[in-house]
Amino acid sequence: MTRISSPATSSKHASERGRPREFDIDEVVRSAGRVFWEHGYHATSIEELCKATGLLRGSLYGAFGDKRGVLIAALDRYADGAVARLKERLEADLPPSEALRQGLLYYTRVASELSGRHGCFITNAVLELLPAEEELRPHIEAALQRLAAQFAAAVVRGQKAGKFNPTLDEQSVGQFLLCMVQGLRVLGKVDVKEAQLVAVVEMTMRALL
Repeated sequence: MTRISSPATSSKHASERGRPREFDIDEVVRSAGRVFWEHGYHATSIEELCKATGLLRGSLYGAFGDKRGVLIAALDRYADGAVARLKERLEADLPPSEALRQGLLYYTRVASELSGRHGCFITNAVLELLPAEEELRPHIEAALQRLAAQFAAAVVRGQKAGKFNPTLDEQSVGQFLLCMVQGLRVLGKVDVKEAQLVAVVEMTMRALL
């Protein structure tokens, strides 16, 4: 748990003025990320972020610099979780090809439940903010490449097990799989049935043979 301090400013606590007020930075980033995820960057106000995190405006600015800084921290946190969860699924105690298949099917289950919901935080940020917000580009690109690297590693394991075509370039396949799962997340927002998305996964797995 990471904690940082900010000056207390409330008149109700005059006796505590000047003393540092501690808060859990990880919890603040999680709460702020949820607001951005639900409403988007431009539609989210500083007041909404203060309400969600329980911080005063000065504390929020002191910790993150500005609204964009809060978003970057939230995106980085979301990316860390997404990469860790994908890695765990792809390295499950299964034959490598089945681990990849199950990892991809996870996205069909998630995507089929996305109609009327908020989609992927990273994908949403790409669609809303790039190319205008160049400061975000390295963070978003790094997150996507980390996901692609996990897929590439899964392909290599499948090749070593003799299940996937050994002539396939794992980096190219990793990018291909990244494109595919991001497409699943977008399709899920228009109420595509899970069976249709599963068919896409099965076609993808055949392409690796």
